[in-house]
Amino acid sequence: MKNVYVVKLGNLYLKESSEFMSQMVYTLVNFVSGAEFYDEDEAKELAKQIGGEAYKINLEEVD
Repeated sequence: MKNVYVVKLGNLYLKESSEFMSQMVYTLVNFVSGAEFYDEDEAKELAKQIGGEAYKINLEEVD
């Protein structure tokens, strides 16, 4: 199973990043269910850009 990561800034999670008028704009949400999932390298890079942290999400298969 592939590992996924989220980017967290304080108590908010990164939903998306986009460029607007040559500036990066980040959308943050309150709940992890609304956050975007990234691979490890991308999550670490985005976390570095916004001053947040990358967190690994543990996925387990259920019956």
